Amino acid sequence: MKISLNGKWRVYDVEKEFDFEGNVPGTVQGDLVNLNLMPHPYVGTNEKLFRRLEEKSWIYERTFYIDKLDPKSHYDLVLEGVDTLSQVYVNGEFAGKTENMFIEYRFSIKEYLREGENFLKIKTESPIEIPKTLEKNYGKLHATEETARVYIRKAQYSYGWDWGARIATSGIYRNVYLECYPDARIYGSTAYLEDLDGTVVFSGYVDSIEDELDTYQVEIILDGQKIDSFPVTRDIEKFKFEGKKQIKDIKLWYPNGLGESYLYSAEFKLLKNGEEIYAEEKRVGFRTAKVIRENDGEGESFIFEINGKKLFAKGANWIPGENILSWLTREDYKNLLQMAKDAHMNTLRIWGGGLYEDPAFYDYCDELGILVWQDFMFSCAEYPDHIDWFRKIANEEARHNVIKLRSHPSIVLWCGNNENNWGFEEWDYKIKVDGKNLGNRLYLEDFPLICSQEDPSRLYWPSSPYGGERANSDRAGDRHIWEVWSGWQDYKHYCRDTSKFASEFGFQAAPDPKTIDFFASEKDKNMFSPVMLNHNKQVEGPERLLKFINNHYGLVHNFNSIVYLTQLNQAEAIKTGVEHWRNRKYRTAGTLYWQLNDSWPVFSWSSIDYFKRPKALYFYTKRFYNSLLPIAKNKEEQISISIINDGSYKEVDLEVELWELDGNLYKRETYRNLKVPEDSVISVGQLEVDPAILEHTVAYLSLRQNGETIIENHEIFADLRLHRPPDPKISYERAGKNLILKCEKPALGVNIRIDDENYPGENFFVLFPGREKVMKEVEGEISLKSMFDYL
Repeated sequence: MKISLNGKWRVYDVEKEFDFEGNVPGTVQGDLVNLNLMPHPYVGTNEKLFRRLEEKSWIYERTFYIDKLDPKSHYDLVLEGVDTLSQVYVNGEFAGKTENMFIEYRFSIKEYLREGENFLKIKTESPIEIPKTLEKNYGKLHATEETARVYIRKAQYSYGWDWGARIATSGIYRNVYLECYPDARIYGSTAYLEDLDGTVVFSGYVDSIEDELDTYQVEIILDGQKIDSFPVTRDIEKFKFEGKKQIKDIKLWYPNGLGESYLYSAEFKLLKNGEEIYAEEKRVGFRTAKVIRENDGEGESFIFEINGKKLFAKGANWIPGENILSWLTREDYKNLLQMAKDAHMNTLRIWGGGLYEDPAFYDYCDELGILVWQDFMFSCAEYPDHIDWFRKIANEEARHNVIKLRSHPSIVLWCGNNENNWGFEEWDYKIKVDGKNLGNRLYLEDFPLICSQEDPSRLYWPSSPYGGERANSDRAGDRHIWEVWSGWQDYKHYCRDTSKFASEFGFQAAPDPKTIDFFASEKDKNMFSPVMLNHNKQVEGPERLLKFINNHYGLVHNFNSIVYLTQLNQAEAIKTGVEHWRNRKYRTAGTLYWQLNDSWPVFSWSSIDYFKRPKALYFYTKRFYNSLLPIAKNKEEQISISIINDGSYKEVDLEVELWELDGNLYKRETYRNLKVPEDSVISVGQLEVDPAILEHTVAYLSLRQNGETIIENHEIFADLRLHRPPDPKISYERAGKNLILKCEKPALGVNIRIDDENYPGENFFVLFPGREKVMKEVEGEISLKSMFDYL
């Protein structure tokens, strides 16, 4: 039996400045905004007003009722997520404390309960006062943004990041309930495929056993069919069950693009003397997951292999979808992850400065076939693992979350941290204790042992990036490519990179114009206004945005033009990198661009902004991550043409055209009956070109089967600083609910907005003369613009 304690609680700060009815799950900051006691932190420069709330400690109080107490039952108070340090009192008695935002806490409170009304009080401590005190006691370590953050196991991004606001929240951000059960309980149940012959391993833990072990067993049921029963045994300090069973005709789980992501309904029933006393229900998927690391002639490969099939990882990095977590809903997860799948993504990396995500995230990734690279929550800092209490808390966190999440087939990899080992070698993270960098006791000793004990079905990887002679080597492991953008290099430098797995690379852009309208007034629409600077957290972020659009489009001053061109430039940048690395398949075996989403409305590297409005990059992603893709690249005054195929065998026709910006067709080639093997890259041919003409041309590529277009692509060869595109003379006509577009000259970056929102179908594309583009289900006020309108 579970009694939910979610709902309305009395919330007040110790100084009694605020006293209100708050929400659980919830955050103090979210409640204060919802009750109009504080302004919206994402508007203007209001974010700065929230800094003073960090100094406060908060009290959460409520009553609850128990009709009758069973003397033979256990009563556990369960806190799924407290942010962060707190003390818990039941009827005035101290029941326990929380020390880690990332851990579910369970307190036995039977001795404190009474029949009738009970009183629950939780005091959350200031998220900055104690870390600052610890920093004074133990010393300042290297870390981005707030250095004291390393002493508290709280989501690190809440202290600010180069894309995130500083809103160090307090509250009870996940469910609270009272659980009553008469005997033992089962937890951490999992099932994974050991071998493709159908051998499945079942395991889990049992808690609170008081009677003889031989009276307990666990029964496994899959899709309503009993599989087997396994005894409960003692495992050092814990009780557990484990066993294997070969399942005939097992249905495998595949990531998006490789096959069906089949999920079994699994029941793990704890039996005592043959009668069910507790159960866990989960959905599980069966797949094998490996990383192929072998000499490939350039170094050591890093290739995901699922169910014996190699996979080129196509995806992005995921950051928390909110600074104020109580504003993030299950529907938000569903919408963002569906958008990722619709863009042909098969992998997301959960970045190590955020949090182990809400269960909804992993549930939807399981359903949608999206692999998860799961970082542990340590990022861009030295962490004090030389201190016994910190090391203990960190290891409890790692073990807890591996046990909690291991049943999800979508998780493909555990990773020790984000960029810390890179920092040990190339940044100022040089402090060592007993010859060890601060953090490496965790990443190189403790975490790999925990993962091998609790989840042998997946690879543990010490850091991202990691591999080779140096952590950020291009000859092994994964690599973060930040010479481009952060190092002021333009995106054409991507084409020189030979990373084995590009797990981070990115280019900034403005959010959608309507999103800017949310946080800025017209007078603020200047790239260097206080409001605009507050919504670009990277040092010299605006300067980079302007430099890189000026590199490609010449001097631009109009704010609306800057917004549009930063989005188009970002899309072209990531397209350039992804197509280069996909063309190297499997010498490069993955591209996870930085980043998919935002935590607040901001100028950032995301392809989908805070309000889930897609940027130009998102629409480009739908094309450059397509399973079948033709590309054209300029190599030494020749146009090299390739076809990338991530799917099954195809026989296609390819049409390639080179158009001059003035509307003249410079060259056309058609390739018939091209045979494209499964999971391959083929070289189609090369076009001889005049360099003087090429610098004002755009390429059109189209793959067809049986006369039907499968996928179109483009490549801009023109130097748009010297050759600005003329008016393409776009026209359109309606055909029922559809819109048919035409042009007289190549129209670059065509953007269609309906009722001032981006048209959700194909968008930000190049329209070519003589080729109609049909937009389906278009109703509302139409705005149709191209690059011509912004230069």
